[in-house]
Amino acid sequence: MTTVAMNNLWAYIQGLSLSQRNRKWLAEKLIEPSDDAKTAQQKAYVKESLYRALDEVKRAQRGEIKMMTEEEFLQGLKEEGLL
Repeated sequence: MTTVAMNNLWAYIQGLSLSQRNRKWLAEKLIEPSDDAKTAQQKAYVKESLYRALDEVKRAQRGEIKMMTEEEFLQGLKEEGLL
C-alpha cells in the first residue's frame, strides 16, 4: 500500500464515529499478526524442531549422547500431563 493510500485510509478511520469498544476492536485487529505471519512462524518452529531432532539422532548414532527409550519418553509425557 502506498503512503498516499495509507494516509487516505487513516483520514477515513479518523472520520468514523467509533465507540471506545469499536476503537479497541480495531486496534486489536491492526496489531494482531496476519495469518501469513502466523503460518510463517509455525513453519519456522516446525523446521527448527525437526533440525534439532535430526541433530540429536545423528549425535546418538555417533555415540555422543544416549537417546531416551520409548518408556522414558512416555513417562515424561505423563509427568507433563500430556498423556
